[in-house]
Amino acid sequence: MQHKFRLSVLTLALGLEPMFALADTNADILREIEALKAKVQQLEAQVKSQQVQIEETQKATAEAGQTADRADVQISGVKQTMEMSGFKGLTITGMIAPAYVYNQAQQSGSFVFLNRSNGSAGDSSIYNYDNSYFGSAYISFAKETEDGTKWTLMLAPDRGSGALTNGSSIVHEASVSIPLEGDKNTRLIAGQIPDWEGYESTWGNQMKPITHNLLFDFAELTSYTGVGIDMVRGKWEVKAMLANMNSPRYYYDGNGGRAPAAVFRADYAIPGYDNAGVGFWGMVGKLPNTNVNPADGTTALYRTGTSSAAMFEVDGFVTKGDWGYYGQVGYGQQTGAAYNGDTAKWWGLSGMMTYNFSPRFLGFARADYLNNKKNGGGLPGGYMNVSSAGQSFNGVNGFGPGYVRDPLTGEWVTTDGNSGANRYALSLGMNYLYNQSTTLKLEYRYDRASRATFLNTSDGSYRKYNNLLAASVVVSF
Repeated sequence: MQHKFRLSVLTLALGLEPMFALADTNADILREIEALKAKVQQLEAQVKSQQVQIEETQKATAEAGQTADRADVQISGVKQTMEMSGFKGLTITGMIAPAYVYNQAQQSGSFVFLNRSNGSAGDSSIYNYDNSYFGSAYISFAKETEDGTKWTLMLAPDRGSGALTNGSSIVHEASVSIPLEGDKNTRLIAGQIPDWEGYESTWGNQMKPITHNLLFDFAELTSYTGVGIDMVRGKWEVKAMLANMNSPRYYYDGNGGRAPAAVFRADYAIPGYDNAGVGFWGMVGKLPNTNVNPADGTTALYRTGTSSAAMFEVDGFVTKGDWGYYGQVGYGQQTGAAYNGDTAKWWGLSGMMTYNFSPRFLGFARADYLNNKKNGGGLPGGYMNVSSAGQSFNGVNGFGPGYVRDPLTGEWVTTDGNSGANRYALSLGMNYLYNQSTTLKLEYRYDRASRATFLNTSDGSYRKYNNLLAASVVVSF
């Protein structure tokens, strides 16, 4: 009986084992199903989140499109307003360049900015090498129309070409350039146009030194008023004008005014360098002549105020890497423009070398020579024997026949009026680019003459040399 009971229990256990195994399997399946459900719920949540993001993106895109449409409308309105107001194609640039200058012979150390000659507000403006275009400010408006016509107006109070040739005019340039038959490389030019000579520009933001070289200051012209042509052919540009030189109109008190001159310039861009070019310039015709009769010192030497002149000049420049080289040579003569009333003749040369010690720091050295001894000296426009605020033009700039002390009277008197002084100048200096629009400049300049022509204001004597120190801050846009 016991054996039967044991057998039954064993049999029962063997029969239930598959059932227990099946139960474990079902539990695993249920757990997997639950995990799968959780995964599905997670995916559904992600899908919903992505759907929300898509809807938000679509909404933002639609709003951005509407905003862009509104911006396009506004921009179109602004463009239309600008076009109707004449601002399309308009460029505005400007510069301000206060300076400080110490002139040893003149015993002066002063800030220089928008002043008339020698600081006399009521006196005439005389161009001296220590009072030229530095200490200036200008604003320029340039516009190009759709047909390629260019219009330029540059205003420069007390320092532009207008201040030197047209009383107290603030107009430095007022010009137009019109394409001929739609060809933008062949243009008609007209108006008041600054001089084309030399390697140095007029303004401080376009040149390295503060002062200008001797040829720029004394052997070049100022501006032309007339009409001409400007042609570009490959690497050549040729310009020519029939114009008044250094005068907007010739009057001369009813004594005649027909005094035009022909002036031209040709430039060639030299390939193979960072930047290089050579230029040729010439002028033949009449120039204003301020000379007076040497016999009485007051009567105008020429009834019409002009006399015949011829001038020629060659200049060039090369920049490669950190080095820059610039130079020019010029020759000129003018009838009746010399100290003794005869023909004035001059020739000279100037050269400058620059080196960039760093992208911000540049050094330069410039040397000039101007031969002006013929007939006592004389330059374009006549021998400048005028004065301003008690200062003689030639006594400041070192031209003329020179002076010696009379042993009997002790007075300084002129030497041989048939031989004038030759002039030399050496400038050393640096530029520091403070930021993209601001340059700090410093220059030392030594000037010398072959005769005692520099007036020493401390004792009224004359000597052969002078020292000048200048500093400037040039800000442009």
